Amino acid sequence: ATPTVSPTTTTTYYVELEDDGCRNRDSVRVRVVSFVTLQAMADTIICRGDTIQLRAVSDGLHYLWSPAAQFIDPTLQNPFAFTNNAITNYQVTAIIGGCSASDNVIVTTIPYPVVNAGPDFTICYNAKAQLNGITDGSSWQWSPVNLVSNPTILNPVSYPPRTTNYVLTAFDTRGCPKPSRDTITVTVLPKMRVSAGKDTAVVVGQPLQLTATGGVNYDWIPATYLSAADIPNPVATFPSASSGIQYKVIAYNPQGCKDSAFITIKVFKTKPTIFVPSAFTPNNDGKNDLLRPIAVGIKNIEYFNIYNRWGQLLFSTQVNGKGWDGKINGAIQSTGTFVWTVKATDYTGKAYFQKGVVTLIR
Repeated sequence: ATPTVSPTTTTTYYVELEDDGCRNRDSVRVRVVSFVTLQAMADTIICRGDTIQLRAVSDGLHYLWSPAAQFIDPTLQNPFAFTNNAITNYQVTAIIGGCSASDNVIVTTIPYPVVNAGPDFTICYNAKAQLNGITDGSSWQWSPVNLVSNPTILNPVSYPPRTTNYVLTAFDTRGCPKPSRDTITVTVLPKMRVSAGKDTAVVVGQPLQLTATGGVNYDWIPATYLSAADIPNPVATFPSASSGIQYKVIAYNPQGCKDSAFITIKVFKTKPTIFVPSAFTPNNDGKNDLLRPIAVGIKNIEYFNIYNRWGQLLFSTQVNGKGWDGKINGAIQSTGTFVWTVKATDYTGKAYFQKGVVTLIR
């Protein structure tokens, strides 16, 4: 069933099988060649560390490539190889029976260009990011290009609106046609929300508690009349009247970022009082549209009430500066006279009461 043959020329062999009177016939053709044809691919250059598929043109039936350790499968006709060597001489042997032929291909590797975008870093909101890349390439480019001052220099400046990944891509002309890339992440901290409080008014000698928020450290400018200038809640006490003293508070977050806010304080040379205008014009022109109390030297307002001439309560508030817009249940009131009363406690703890008349003008 398995004879050994040694034909000198190409020969077709036939085999007949008989089994219990049944017969069948088949054949096999043994091709005889005088030599094995083999031509390996031309020498080539690749980027160092890349995988390459080597190729051979041959009529061989079996193949063996070396050095075998650098191949995924060294017995294929066109196997994949990988190398980090500068130059590697790959040899292939094609085999037909007892005949064989060998050839070789030299693969030269060129390293990728070195590129380093730098370490990741963090910046304050709306601050600049100074990028500093390093490369031995012949040309390079940063991306996204629209976020850097010049994408073709190694140290461009950027003002990222949010946390951004910057990619430095480098090219060279030494034989590796592929670029190298490195990425740096610039983390942008959230915008600081700094507040110095609402503008207010006090009387001469009244201690005013200032309160700043939005940071962990603070500087008040100027420090005049303040109990301290480097805390979030200094107390201001004014010895004389002023039409408006403006303070600026600079707040710092834990990363050292800073932002600022302002507050303006009017100082009256009067006893604690609540100012109420004698007339107002609610015509939506942005001037005198509300009838509201302006408390000076007052700790808190118990009530500020407005009545019509029949004694009907039209408006009431406990909030300093909150006012009536001249409407009742959404209905616009015509020109007329109204009565207001206010009850409060001044900053010394004394009770305060006042009433008056105001004219609504249309």
